[in-house]
Amino acid sequence: MIDTALVARELLPRLLGPRCLVMLRTTFRPLGDADGWIAVLCGIHDLGKYSPTFQGIKADLAAGRLGPEAASDVHFVRKLDGVQRLDIPHGLLTALHVKDMLTSWGADVVVADGIAVVLGGHHGYFPKSSAVAQARTARNDHGGETWARWRDAMVLQIVDHLGLVDPRTLPWSKVEFDVVAGVGLAGLTTVSDWIASDESNYESPDGPFDLAEYVRAARPRAVHAVLKAGVQPWKPPVDTSFRGLNPKTSDVPEVRPVQVLAERLVADRRGPTMVVVEAPTGEGKTLLALQAAATLVRTLKLSGVYVGMPTKATSNQVLEEFEALLDRIKDTTGVHLVHSDARNYLAERDTEPSDIGHDDPHDDDTAAREWFTRKKSLLASLGVGTVDQVVRAGIRSGHGFVRLAGLSGKVVVFDEVHAYGVHMSTLLDRLLMWLGRLGVSVVVLSATLPTRRRDELVRAWQAGVTGRRPGSVAAVPACGGYPRVTVADEEGVTAHKAGVSKVNRERDVVLDHPVPAERVVSWLLEQARSGRGVTAVHNTVSRAKKTYEEVNATVARLPQEHFVDGVRPVVKLIHGQMDRVERSEVERWLRRGFGPTGTRVPAIVVGTQVLEQSLDLDFDAMLTDLAPMDLLIQRAGRVHRHNRTRRGPLLLGITGVTDTDNAPVFPPHVHTIYARYVLLRTWALLRHRTVIHCPQEVPALVDAVYGPPEAVPCPSGWQTAWRQAETAHRTHVHRQVDRAANLYLPVPVGEVVLEQLSEQPQDPRRTRENKGNR
Repeated sequence: MIDTALVARELLPRLLGPRCLVMLRTTFRPLGDADGWIAVLCGIHDLGKYSPTFQGIKADLAAGRLGPEAASDVHFVRKLDGVQRLDIPHGLLTALHVKDMLTSWGADVVVADGIAVVLGGHHGYFPKSSAVAQARTARNDHGGETWARWRDAMVLQIVDHLGLVDPRTLPWSKVEFDVVAGVGLAGLTTVSDWIASDESNYESPDGPFDLAEYVRAARPRAVHAVLKAGVQPWKPPVDTSFRGLNPKTSDVPEVRPVQVLAERLVADRRGPTMVVVEAPTGEGKTLLALQAAATLVRTLKLSGVYVGMPTKATSNQVLEEFEALLDRIKDTTGVHLVHSDARNYLAERDTEPSDIGHDDPHDDDTAAREWFTRKKSLLASLGVGTVDQVVRAGIRSGHGFVRLAGLSGKVVVFDEVHAYGVHMSTLLDRLLMWLGRLGVSVVVLSATLPTRRRDELVRAWQAGVTGRRPGSVAAVPACGGYPRVTVADEEGVTAHKAGVSKVNRERDVVLDHPVPAERVVSWLLEQARSGRGVTAVHNTVSRAKKTYEEVNATVARLPQEHFVDGVRPVVKLIHGQMDRVERSEVERWLRRGFGPTGTRVPAIVVGTQVLEQSLDLDFDAMLTDLAPMDLLIQRAGRVHRHNRTRRGPLLLGITGVTDTDNAPVFPPHVHTIYARYVLLRTWALLRHRTVIHCPQEVPALVDAVYGPPEAVPCPSGWQTAWRQAETAHRTHVHRQVDRAANLYLPVPVGEVVLEQLSEQPQDPRRTRENKGNR
């Protein structure tokens, strides 16, 4: 208990973010030394172990140490070999005693109950008040008034040795306790317990010892243990301007207009902030997010940054960008990679695999403790990983409060939010409310975000930060420009139009559609025969494999003189189900050939959505299966991405659709992956188009597809298929929203009962739709 209390006092300003920290300190400020009383409460989380039922686990040992009066109670409920124990868990007994003790000191019963539930839930699940009340009847387990007096005396002794005054003399009636303080105290208690339980830091005395001497020796050990655990806030440089973090070199491009705008808008923030950046691919959104995050960490005195990406491949790529930025400013802080394949990826890079974090496979206390002690995403001041790791914090689950507390001091970046399905988007909205309530600053990035979706994200976060429901938050102001940056805080929301860089200015995407299935191979060969780099993006792995095999066989069969200068294009395949080593080799080859500084080799690259999301590549032409409008534009962003000089038109061929007199026909690899209704609306807008004028037309096209029904009129002859698809789509959306609603946390507005955060706990890994169209 002493060790946990001392660790908690040292950990308090390091783990919790400013709002969480202020709210927790404000809660206990009427008592004088707020930090001291917070530490004491963390320290007594295991008070329920001082009970006959827990001591009965080692009855003979306990009886010898506790004396004859306690021995009879312990032996009465001792654990018998081979007999299942049905006694009350010690966390529940902690909650029972803490509630009684605090009310006896003068605390309001509601406040006492809230603090008791927090301390009783240190193993991951907050006990229900009804369970605490029922535990009171188990007198043999908790020991009645006699053991209660002993526990009271022990707490007073601990308080005295920690240098605090007698709690019975303090104004506990003035203590108020809300959900933000509750999450902070719960997370601090559990993490302090895990650090203090590390046997490499502490050894339990074998016999009698002097408590005062133990406390003196324990103080420096607590400081060492916290530092050893890696809880060390990141200290950005004094100059966090874009050029301060990215000195101009051959590897760093010119500052883009959207980067200049975001830098100006974020420069002088004084409280929790949300930044939403909408800009085409190639405008440097990742570097923008890192610069904005570094500025917010510096000005708001936060502890670090977590960047959530949609896939493991994008996480790996951003890790390298983050490390390169730190290297440019001579910052040796490690960036932790957090996803299930992190160790293998870092090992292949010849990196010491210590700054990693796997997806935590289970949610019981042992697994959670292991997740913590291995320095996973919770402890890392700088982390990059899959977005699932953050979204899990919005699901009712064991130790969910630890995730929330761990995020409370960070800037959280959500990249490519247009790629999230209905299920994850629903969870994200609820999580944003909680992040807002906890005062967490957020940066959201997207190239093709519907205006309606931007408004939902902003209103969710601002509802949390202002303590209101989304429906009562003022509308997000319109901004017709693109790119644009939207900034929200407790005072309101502003939206700003940004300029566009040269590479994306007047970027006309020339459409070639529909390309019949039987022409896919010849289309790719025609584009590649002159030595260009061409790619095909398919919606399924099986479809990609089939095209790859046909292209590979055809290239091998054709005479060499068929190709300009006799150079056959290299044919490559990449998809998410590839062997890890093989995929890594292909990714390295792709970066060498088609990355920002690639050598541009003649090639035909066939792949799946990994080419849409995961790699910073630049091809000469693309053939793609039909997909929703926003994803088609996203895919087109992989063509002429870095340089458009002397490369001909930006050509996007579209396959996977056949027009008929009644309605278009989509093959299974199209309509089983994406919602038929969204595909119909997309095709209705594109089928008579020969060009998309980017970036100016992007917002209108995306908003039309995802807007109200009248935004895209149903073409003649499509009525039956259109109505059926619309009905199916609405049913699917409602089903996914309902499934997510069965998982997520309660709304953090008004009187939130803490036990609801882990009530009916769910598997936190359920962050994505299992299958079906998006």
